Amino acid sequence: MRFEHPHLLWLLLPGIPALLAFFWWAWRTKQRLICQFVQSRLLANLTVGVSATRQKIRIGLLIASIMLLGVALARPQWGFDWEEAKQRGLDVVVAIDTSKSMLAEDVAPNRLARAKLAALDLKKLAKTDRVGLVAFAGSAFLQCPLSFDDEAFRQSVNALDVNIIPQGGTAVAEAIQTAQAAFKEKSDNYKVLVLFTDGEDHDGHALESARSAAREGMRIFTVGIGSANGEMLRITDARGRSDWIKDEQGHAVKSHLNDKLLRDIAQATGGFYMLLSGANAMELLYERGLEPLPKTERSTNRLKRYHERYKWLRGLALA
Repeated sequence: MRFEHPHLLWLLLPGIPALLAFFWWAWRTKQRLICQFVQSRLLANLTVGVSATRQKIRIGLLIASIMLLGVALARPQWGFDWEEAKQRGLDVVVAIDTSKSMLAEDVAPNRLARAKLAALDLKKLAKTDRVGLVAFAGSAFLQCPLSFDDEAFRQSVNALDVNIIPQGGTAVAEAIQTAQAAFKEKSDNYKVLVLFTDGEDHDGHALESARSAAREGMRIFTVGIGSANGEMLRITDARGRSDWIKDEQGHAVKSHLNDKLLRDIAQATGGFYMLLSGANAMELLYERGLEPLPKTERSTNRLKRYHERYKWLRGLALA
């Protein structure tokens, strides 16, 4: 036996004694008032047929009824059936660029922090979808496999920083290939990749990988982070000192948003490109891109459906 709302039972502990005290006080007050207005020698004649015992029984039944209603509100349950829970949803891999160019502050507070916040916003919208996470810079790896687990995804996103992948650069093609590998199950379900990056690509095979992924049934939506004007890159050391990131020739590095490449990648797979700006960017992405896609019905797990028994208590209380 179990209760759906067991905390309501705690209200009965002070409630029942309080009711007993109230009815006892009301009884004593009633008797005192009667004695004030009716002489004691006339009281017996005036109360013929009035049974004090029946009045006490009525009060007792009233208290018992209230107690039964209180237990009924806690929804007692015993006995259960197993029920298979099914959901309709997509498989969505989120890939986030963690290269040092994502430290640019042309998007507040910086590109990487903004991408992480957007990824968490997207997960909140994808309530019935399995979502995974790929981190990429000079290489890529699966940070969180496809799952319904909100907390695991959130922790994986929060763990991202520009040092999580030691290999420098930006390998967009490898990010696409790693996302492809995350879709292990063979199904007719749409495979969706949402790519958060500034579009810098150092291996030059991103578009070729996107076309290959499209042939495998993947649809890519690219989200550009940054500005066309670009931003000089700074890095802060362990002592809090800030300095420019420099190339091999000693020149300060300026990072630009490469929106042309991101548009080409998205168009090659039937997706679309959008710039990450405004408070409702992820809502627009989900409503216009992901939500219209056909969703697959899948079994998630078996749930216990307990049998409700509060009706018996409610009926007894009313009786």
